[in-house]
Amino acid sequence: MAFLQIRNLPPSVTTDARRRESRRAPTPLSVWLGRVWKQLAIYTNWPALAAIGVLTAIGLISIWADARADVSKQLTFLGVAVVGMALFQAINYQMLGRLAWGFYIFSLLLILYTVAGGVMTLPGVRRTNGATAWIYFGSTSFQPAELMKLAFIMVMARYLRFRSNYRTVRGLLAPFALAGVPLLLILKQPDLGTALVFIPVLFAMLFVAGAKLKHLLPIVGTAIVLAPLVWMSGTDVPFFRHFPAIIKGYQRERVLAMFSHDPRTLRGTGFQQEHAMTALGSGGVAGKGFGVIPVGQIVPEAHNDMIFSIIGEQFGFFGTTAVLVAYIVLFASGIEIAANNRDPFGRLVAIGIIVMFAGQAFINIMVTLRLMPVTGITLPFVSYGGTSLLASYMAAGLLLNIGQHRPLVMARDSFDFDE
Repeated sequence: MAFLQIRNLPPSVTTDARRRESRRAPTPLSVWLGRVWKQLAIYTNWPALAAIGVLTAIGLISIWADARADVSKQLTFLGVAVVGMALFQAINYQMLGRLAWGFYIFSLLLILYTVAGGVMTLPGVRRTNGATAWIYFGSTSFQPAELMKLAFIMVMARYLRFRSNYRTVRGLLAPFALAGVPLLLILKQPDLGTALVFIPVLFAMLFVAGAKLKHLLPIVGTAIVLAPLVWMSGTDVPFFRHFPAIIKGYQRERVLAMFSHDPRTLRGTGFQQEHAMTALGSGGVAGKGFGVIPVGQIVPEAHNDMIFSIIGEQFGFFGTTAVLVAYIVLFASGIEIAANNRDPFGRLVAIGIIVMFAGQAFINIMVTLRLMPVTGITLPFVSYGGTSLLASYMAAGLLLNIGQHRPLVMARDSFDFDE
């Protein structure tokens, strides 16, 4: 009846009604923005998105300042990374969790391929800067170890999800094996910086999952006690000369260069850190200005491993503080996402991702400040590099995914054990 009544109205009335209806209908742009708003859950995840945007913008500016030819490449990498982030954010993280073991094995096989390429000739693998850590496709390279970090976090969370045997000493063997296999292969490449990230992620995830401190602390203590023995192994020190050298020669030189003021060392092994420190300090409070890095231009790999130094030179104390604040906002957002998700898998993945970002940022900045030896690790979202940027954005997408989907769990709190 309503249809017949409208149909019998005068043409002028129906035309006005249609115009009013068309004005009420959302435009394609508003529809698209609404979908983006809902998909990214911006109303809850905006601090993390803002922090990532700030870090990426500062990174692009600093790459342009040091190597302008690489900015176009980084923008291409950024486009691919955003697609990767969208994919990891679009699919419910619980569904992605079912693919964790396949992702882990696939990443492990790629790393094994690069290691094998160090002892035999394999397509796409060649030694660069003393390491076979990349697979080359023409002029583009791919670093499997970067993907392995995210795969490890996912498979570790999947393993710990419904188990409690890791609260015993014997039960810790499996989690340590999951971390140890890729860690040893990455050290074999060799890539010490990436390998170091696995250690804090492993212990943080075990701790959050409820592993007992009385089991974890002795492991940490044993490692601290063995560190001097590992350092002296294979040296001319009596007794230790009979053991194989675990620390490689160039690694030993990098450690010693941190404490050396010998001009010869500062022109050689210590050159990168010495000039990175000079560039960082030369920026003062306000910096020298956009793109002005006279000291940073002579720092090797400045827009990659030492990008924090050219941020300091351009933007001074204010610029470096902005980077640190952005990371703090990102970490706080990740902790909030983990704390407000009762799903064990989601909570562990969120913690693992945040510790991974924090570990990388800490090591990179400590290297720039000459408080750790050079390890060749990137600054997340900031440094130049396609695989690093892709892995960081994929991890961020998964973190936002967990923040958006917070399923109701009809059970007691995650990892709540009766002692």
